[in-house]
Amino acid sequence: MGMVTALDKFYANIEKNDTDNLMFDYDGLNYMISYWGRYIITEDLVTGDEMEYCIAGDNREFVEAVLDSKVNQTRDKSIREMLLELPPEKLLV
Repeated sequence: MGMVTALDKFYANIEKNDTDNLMFDYDGLNYMISYWGRYIITEDLVTGDEMEYCIAGDNREFVEAVLDSKVNQTRDKSIREMLLELPPEKLLV
């Protein structure tokens, strides 16, 4: 079975040596996740305002911390929940 959601694609690519940034748009924000830099950057697609979040942890601990992060505008939805709603082609590697 192939990738069904963007979350499947996220797991398939996040720890690869040639993957640094993963990006997706969701509900008016662009999200950029850097595995090697250990951060998430969000950018409002209308205003261009950015927020940067540094995430602690190494390897799998970092990955799970990113997925559990609620960095959307209303702080009520995790990145995991967002990626589950998106098709794999919406996650740019």
